[in-house]
This record gives sequence, structure tokens and C-alpha cells, in this order.
Amino acid sequence: MEALARTALRTRVPLMDLRREYRAHRTELLAACERVFGRMQLFGGEEVRAFEAEAAAYLGVRHVRGVASGTDALTLAVAAAGLGAGAEVLVQANAFVAAVEAIRQAGAQPVPVDIRLDDLGPDPDDLSRRLTPHTRGLLVVHLYGLPVDLRPLLAFARDHQLVLIEDCSHAHGATLDGRHVGSFGAAGAFSLGVVKNLAAYGDAGMVATDDGALAEHIRLLGAHGQVKKNEHAFFGTNSRLDELQAALLRVKLRALDARNRRRADIAAYYTGRLGEVVVTPPCDPSRLAVYHQYVVRTPQRERLRTYLAERDIETGIHYPVPIHRQPAWLRSYGEGPALPRAERAAREILSLPVHADLSDEEVERVADGVRDFFRR
Repeated sequence: MEALARTALRTRVPLMDLRREYRAHRTELLAACERVFGRMQLFGGEEVRAFEAEAAAYLGVRHVRGVASGTDALTLAVAAAGLGAGAEVLVQANAFVAAVEAIRQAGAQPVPVDIRLDDLGPDPDDLSRRLTPHTRGLLVVHLYGLPVDLRPLLAFARDHQLVLIEDCSHAHGATLDGRHVGSFGAAGAFSLGVVKNLAAYGDAGMVATDDGALAEHIRLLGAHGQVKKNEHAFFGTNSRLDELQAALLRVKLRALDARNRRRADIAAYYTGRLGEVVVTPPCDPSRLAVYHQYVVRTPQRERLRTYLAERDIETGIHYPVPIHRQPAWLRSYGEGPALPRAERAAREILSLPVHADLSDEEVERVADGVRDFFRR
């Protein structure tokens, strides 16, 4: 009876719970809403300008441009960097599909490459194998909040005169050698969608760059190419960060580092408890990870996931199908190359709850659940 009572009282450990974060910052968030609604300037006002300046200062770049979504951030960055028709762009095969969409929408050709299993970034040796006279760009995705080791990739890009663009949608606040990701390439694209470490309450995104001309090109692309009222220098699209989301993001930006530290503390606890039973994220003193997801690897993923679900512990898989095995890819490009490490990772990865609002008791339950599975 006592065991049944404990089961009945047990609550679900969520992979994400946006209500907890809202409650923690409710007063500041509502004050930001009141400030915007008091002015009723909903686009192109001082909140967007302030957020762009504050985000640029935080990242250590000269320019940030707010846009309507993370997908738009990638698309506009690729287009503004000149990666268009006739260009091939290398991209790691375990990226989210938005990376392929951005390259395609710019008119370029995506070329999937295999990964390194340690940080899940592009494998430099496979980059060399995929290089052709048409290769013009390299899109690097910092998956799960772990910075990819960009040092060999930046050297590769320089040697072959490639434009390197970073997708930092999982990596707000992550650093490599003390420098924020998003500041290394020609541009860094960030999703600010609702589940991200720095998250709006709706779709939002931003592009970071040190290149003033590229920043201005992104601004114009997101405003129909309009250089002044009713004068359009080129065709673009409508992609604006609105004032309300910018005001809310300013609140959350101030709390970002503290919340990332909580994620890192949870991750360190998991790594200490789970390193003997699953492959845990690498620890590298030159890289500060922010653990958008805490991703382990095990060949027994599906059985482990079922075991945890039966114990009310929610997990995720980010992402179960590599981009070159997606139905959309097969319809557009046919059978992709064999990329064994990306395909192995897709079979083995499992995301455990790591959001900043987890209690210590919930974190312990997750670790206990994983260890209990392997003890059976």
C-alpha cells in the first residue's frame, strides 16, 4: 500500500516547463508588457533597438539584428553572405532541417557531411572529402548547447575561402576559449523560440555579426529590401522582431547566465552519476556548454526511454533522423551518402530533463531512473 501511495503522489519530471520560468520572472515580464502597451509602438521601436544593443554587447559583436524566427535568422544570414545560386554549402548531417531550408531558400545546394562523435560537430576529414570547386560555405550547428570545436573548422574555411556561418540556436551564452559562439563566423544565427535558453513567448530570432554591411543587408532583406518608404532596392521578405518580444527578451537576457549556470550544475551532477552507464557530453575546459539539452548516448535508447516514461520521467530525441535520410531530402536530392557517425548518433541520442527550473529532487530522480535501468 505504501508503494502504491508513493506512485500516486509522484509527479511527472518534465523535459520543459515554461510555467516555472514565467512564475520566477512574472513581475518583470508583466512590467515589460505594460511598458510596450503603454507606448503602442509595436514594431521598430526602442525595445528592439535596446535588445539588439544589449545582445550585441553580451555576445561581444558589433551588430545584432532581430528577426521573426530562428529559421529566418539562418535564411537571411545565408542569403546576406552571398551563398546563392551555384554555391554548395557544407552542413553536418545531424542538424535540424531548418539548416537545409535556409540553404535551399537562398538558392544554394546543401551538402551533408559526417560528424565527430565527441561534440557532434562536422568532421574535418569528411569536410575535405565533400569539397568541390563549387563549395562556398560551411554552416556549423552548435548542438545541444555544446560549442563545436571551431578551431580546425575556421582554419579549413580560411584555407578554402569559405563563408562560415554558425547556427547558435541551442547555444545562447556558450563560449569557446572565453569567446561567445556566434562571434566567430561571418554571422551567428540564433533562434529565440519558446523552448530555447533565451526564449521569447512566440517565434523570434536574431543574427549576430561584426560585419556592418552584412548587418545592414540582413535588415533590408527583412524589410522587403526597402531603403526608404516605397523605395525597394531588391526583393526581400517580412521578418521583424516585434517590440513586445524584444521587451520580454531583455528581461530574460539579464537572467540568462544564472539560468545557464543552473543547467550546468544539473549537467555536472548527471555526468558524475551516469558516466559509467551511458556516453555523457564531453567536458572540455576550453568550452563552456550551456546544456540546452543534456544528451546521452546508448544503444539501448528505446528501452531506456520506455523505462523512464513508466516512471513519469519525460525524455526527448533531438533529432532521430539525419537530414540526408529525411523524406524531404530523398524527394529533392535522392539517396544521400552514407554518413555512419551521424546515423549512429541519431540511433543512440536521448535528451534528459535539464531545464533551470528542475528541483534537486527531480534531478536525482532522473539520475536514479537511468542507473536503475542499467542495474536490472
